[in-house]
Amino acid sequence: MQLSSLGRFLLVAIASLLCLMPLWYYLSAQFSVPVFFMAGEAASSLFDWALSYTRNETVGVLNTTLKVVSVQNGQFRSGKLAPMVDYRMLGYGIVILWALLLASFPRHWGRKLLIGSLAMLPVQALNVAVQWCNDVLNRAGPEVFVQTGSPQWVADVVAFLYHFNLFIFTALAPVLLWLWLDREYLAKLREQARAAMAVRQAS
Repeated sequence: MQLSSLGRFLLVAIASLLCLMPLWYYLSAQFSVPVFFMAGEAASSLFDWALSYTRNETVGVLNTTLKVVSVQNGQFRSGKLAPMVDYRMLGYGIVILWALLLASFPRHWGRKLLIGSLAMLPVQALNVAVQWCNDVLNRAGPEVFVQTGSPQWVADVVAFLYHFNLFIFTALAPVLLWLWLDREYLAKLREQARAAMAVRQAS
């Protein structure tokens, strides 16, 4: 039984994803450098409570002025809130893009792979910034939220963006980018579908 073009595309995409995931995992520390830089600069520019960021391999920490109090061994201890994000939990979308481009193999494949990879970095930086903000505004507690001086609607918007990003956008963004980069492949699929429908109607 001969596979259709769409069937071959799906098989190659899945196989490519499985093969490329270890490579991305190995290189993820390098990919995280520009991602955390953009997210950290954006956060420190937009919020007066965000001081700077630090990075250790694939983990980025946002340093803040927000005070937190914890109880350890019956003693109260205070410190500064420093939410952290592991890039490997959010950055896998770039591998999905690679797999889709390998499966469709468009013209100027190398250039589109480079453009797509670069375009994914600010998207991932936004993902990191949203998770940092959600940790501060919605997960650190009301005492920390009051210190930010933010209205409640900002926390609600951040919570929505966090869940939308976590469950939908992280995987959807590379698909949308691939659709834009390889419009010719979609046009070819539409032509094949019309041809197949014409054959069925003629028979």
